[in-house]
Amino acid sequence: MAMTIRFDVCDAQCLSRMGAMTEAQLRALVTVADAGGFAQAARRLHMSQPGVSRAVRALEVELGGDLFVRAHGVAAPTTLGERVLARARAILSEAEAIRQERDEAKGLASGHIRLGSMPSVSLAILPTLLARLERRHPALSVTVLDGHDDELVSWLRMGTVDLAVVAGDHDGLALQPLVTDELLAVVPAGHRLASRAAVRMRDLAEEPFILTRAGCERLVLATLAAHGVTPNVSHEVSEASAILAMVGEQLGVSVIPALAAPSPPPTVALRSLTPRAERRLSLAVAPNHVPSPAVRAFLAEAAGAIDSSRGS
Repeated sequence: MAMTIRFDVCDAQCLSRMGAMTEAQLRALVTVADAGGFAQAARRLHMSQPGVSRAVRALEVELGGDLFVRAHGVAAPTTLGERVLARARAILSEAEAIRQERDEAKGLASGHIRLGSMPSVSLAILPTLLARLERRHPALSVTVLDGHDDELVSWLRMGTVDLAVVAGDHDGLALQPLVTDELLAVVPAGHRLASRAAVRMRDLAEEPFILTRAGCERLVLATLAAHGVTPNVSHEVSEASAILAMVGEQLGVSVIPALAAPSPPPTVALRSLTPRAERRLSLAVAPNHVPSPAVRAFLAEAAGAIDSSRGS
């Protein structure tokens, strides 16, 4: 479960105890929080579970309080844990950035990037981009965390990821354009609307509507509302594949991004909307955050890939 973490609430007594802790202990702390438990963190860190427990316990002894509430294999941060986690993420990020600056000074691009992405982008765009990055910067590694729109923005602001793919504009986020994704009407293959080259938005108001809950529902509803359409929502579904299957069974119509349906089944038809509707996807960096050399290299490769596609 996502949580809101403040960076300015660790008091002087808390900070005064932070002298002897190690980077390995902080990494164990953050990984337990991200994984949701000690066993899961041990697998991610390739450590034994007792080793992870000892690292976190050493921090708890040093700081004089519990950092996690442990119950039934799940570890949830305490109030102190939330405060320390914010600091730990910042320390680990800066330590990694220092190493990357060292390598960059030697003419190398190295390090690790945590990238938040949407499943549709991970499927349709990232493989080519990551392959390009690997060819040009083999010392860079990327971990991709898939989430929905709101999760991605939250992860970015919390420091869970270094950069993320986001839709639209967001206050305080530095954005680099990635791709423009068309919104498409999804109708049964034998439906009367399937015979048209493009579907008028007002025609969708006459049909049962299957609303996406993958994060872009606000954009879909706002796009329809801007043209005086209030859909007759009969189902709400998170997975694009489920939406396509339900439309194929003639349970209704829908509107989804084109990237979410790269290979639609023959039971459905995808049609442009009229007027045309789009969502703008960008790579975003957290507010007040100086991108590391690894992140700068990733952004440069993404920009180069876009320029190459435009020139082809």
